[in-house]
Amino acid sequence: MRVVTYTRTSGRARVGIMQGEAIVDPDRALRAAAEMRHRGAGEAPQLPTEMVAFFETGPRGRDLAALALELAAEYGPALTAPDEASAVLPTDTVRLLAPVPRPRRIRDYLTYNEHATGSGLGAPAAFTAMPICYKCNTETVIGPDAPLLWPSYTGQLDFELELGFFTAGGGVNLSPDQAAGLIAGVTIFNDVSARDVQFFEMSLGIGPSKGKDFCTAMGPCVLTMDEVDEWAVHMSARVNGETWAAGTTRDRQFSFAEVLAWASLDEPVYPGEFFAVGTVGGGCGLELDRWIQPGDVVELEASGVGVLRNPVGTRQVAPAGSSVPSYTGAPRASARH
Repeated sequence: MRVVTYTRTSGRARVGIMQGEAIVDPDRALRAAAEMRHRGAGEAPQLPTEMVAFFETGPRGRDLAALALELAAEYGPALTAPDEASAVLPTDTVRLLAPVPRPRRIRDYLTYNEHATGSGLGAPAAFTAMPICYKCNTETVIGPDAPLLWPSYTGQLDFELELGFFTAGGGVNLSPDQAAGLIAGVTIFNDVSARDVQFFEMSLGIGPSKGKDFCTAMGPCVLTMDEVDEWAVHMSARVNGETWAAGTTRDRQFSFAEVLAWASLDEPVYPGEFFAVGTVGGGCGLELDRWIQPGDVVELEASGVGVLRNPVGTRQVAPAGSSVPSYTGAPRASARH
């Protein structure tokens, strides 16, 4: 099931299900069908209209959403909720947001050996001992078709071809078996990077911060785990229609459940958190020594999930007097830095 967060020109964001060329609003579909069958909307089963709450419903929520899809197939556009809003909407009449527009927490792990070595990072003992991450800025998440922000302070903007998962529940000191039951589904994650700044600041042994925290794209949907083989998702990156990178999620150091179990060791995790498992080998401009430019269109694709498309924005211009005069630019980054 491909679950989205959508909005229209008026109204708040709501959970929807992608079905062909339409978005089905499952809560409205259930209430509309109850009205049409003369039972009253109040008798309809209730489904949350917000993504994290939907995750928490687990299999019951997926079953109700599947019922909503059956109702949409039966009634089509005539399926109208009591608030007179249609439950079946053509995709070109809605705007998709990031699946969880402001996740409670985002962690991005390095689990692909090929990406580590291809980026010139090497693979120290810690790489095989435990999943290692940095924590992202939840306030700068964007969704499909939103421009990738190009900060004023970087000359090397880069994309990252990644997959990650959302949690459907929480806990502490989880085993991998327990963690596996708390994973809601996966989406595409573009960990946009200012490469020159990233490696310049990390030369101090901390970070990244300004090299990563300005923009992160996610979407277009969450593919629920009942339809995912986490080791066999095919991924590709296209720039202006040309394929720059392709790979799979197979050659990773840790499973989804192991990543979540490690994160929960002596530290609670919560529903709606997001865990990226890292860039697939060759899945960024740094490894390829090919660099996106303003006006380019970046498309990241994952089998079953779809395509996350974002244009590259123009480089920002910092206002006079902003920042600090000591920063005059960073050395150009390469995989051989």
